[in-house]
Amino acid sequence: MFRKMKWSKALIVAAALVLLAACSTPPSEKPSEASNKPTPEASQNSDADLPEVKLTWYFPGSFPQADQELVFAEVNKKLKEKINATVDFKPLGFGEYDQKMQVVIASGAPYDIAFTSNWINIYSQNVAKGAFLPLDDLLAQYAPKSFAAVPQSFWDAARVKGKIYGFVNEQIAARTPAVVVSKEEAEKYKLDIPAISGKLTPDTLPLLEPYLQNVRKDFPQKGFVTSLVQLDGLFFNLEPIAGIQIPGAVDFSDPTLKVVNQYETEGVKKYAALMREWNAKGYLNSSERISKKADDGTEVKAGKVAVGIGGSYKPGGEVELSAEVGYERLQLPSGTAHLTTGGIIATMQAINRNSKNPERALMLLELINTDKEIYNLLNFGIQDKHFKLDADGFMVKEGDASQAYNPNVPWMFATNFLAYVEKGKSKTVWEETKQVNKDAAPSQLLGFTFDAEPVKAEIGKVSALFDEYSRAIDLGVSTEAKYNEFLAKQKVAGSDKIIAEMQKQIDAWKAAK
Repeated sequence: MFRKMKWSKALIVAAALVLLAACSTPPSEKPSEASNKPTPEASQNSDADLPEVKLTWYFPGSFPQADQELVFAEVNKKLKEKINATVDFKPLGFGEYDQKMQVVIASGAPYDIAFTSNWINIYSQNVAKGAFLPLDDLLAQYAPKSFAAVPQSFWDAARVKGKIYGFVNEQIAARTPAVVVSKEEAEKYKLDIPAISGKLTPDTLPLLEPYLQNVRKDFPQKGFVTSLVQLDGLFFNLEPIAGIQIPGAVDFSDPTLKVVNQYETEGVKKYAALMREWNAKGYLNSSERISKKADDGTEVKAGKVAVGIGGSYKPGGEVELSAEVGYERLQLPSGTAHLTTGGIIATMQAINRNSKNPERALMLLELINTDKEIYNLLNFGIQDKHFKLDADGFMVKEGDASQAYNPNVPWMFATNFLAYVEKGKSKTVWEETKQVNKDAAPSQLLGFTFDAEPVKAEIGKVSALFDEYSRAIDLGVSTEAKYNEFLAKQKVAGSDKIIAEMQKQIDAWKAAK
């Protein structure tokens, strides 16, 4: 499903140098471009007041999808009617998106909107490069309804040096990784759900081993699937400052907000050691998985997962997960839900600093965040072809999920709270989700956003090291010596400097509160 990009290291480095030159100063505005800008008044009126434009939008997901061009064409018909714009949709597989966007941004290739977060197409790094446009002066004018609907604290979480560079997709912001198992297998093999629900840590993860052993007696192809990226810092009671890939995290229970290298903590080291042990026992199917840069969901669809941990636990999540594979799955929280800056900025859109039509791009995002029909069309396809609404208003997906348009990423394009409620979920699932966000334990760093600019060179180096070593750690094929080599190379690449800069910024932020 995911295609591997074959970009060489040299090309990426060269492209990055192009970016530094291209983004050193804001682009000048040409008179012809200025004449195409809509006024705030025109943005509220009919398409007759707006010049026709074509926007380009990059985003990741389980692509390509069946019928995607048909769906995109239908979306464009409605966009043309509403705001006299069409979109060149650029969907990419999760496994290739990060690398592709590095090249797009570094080369200066034209685009208008790109999905960004703290886990893919990294927000803080791109802001440090000058890749994204500050939105503060545009949001209230061109996306007033969305700007008002999203909590102010969420917009504040997206600020870097006081400016907003990301358009927040409101969704489940309270985070704890989800533990996912087959409902039938959990009942048959007597998974002790009370013992693990909300209670998994690096110390208690071995509680899953008896269940894994029992499942594998009958299904030896099934194993345990997770990754450092999927676990994020949350599983280790840590809040990564610039994403799990970058050294630097704060323990949720530490009132001093001391920044540490998460890879030097006992919790992450225990996880790495357990993965080595479980790989030796055959639980991880590492020989099959090692050829891919990241797990792409094919293991689940092929029936090769006994237990998976990752994503984010949320109300109704098991319905979405079950629809992916055609059998019932259970979803349990791995630990305590926290409301973090990382959870808030995990799903955002950014506008290219060099976009010729940033106002129209914001109008597009406003429309998709407020027009329920267009939002659901983009997410779930064409009504009565890809899904139906039953007599009670619940959405029922049509046909085989693997053969129909079903990206299953409703948090990707806009606010998740516009989605039709799927059959099997509570009618009030979005109200419940908002309540989970409200009730989650707030991070002591809520609202702090790291400015990566002073250490962007070091971040680039340690990020490359994560790409080089993390997959082997996750699959248990990395020895303890290799893990220590990873730590040593991080120091050479500048991890201590990054952590010192994070501490400096956190201390200043804390003093200013």
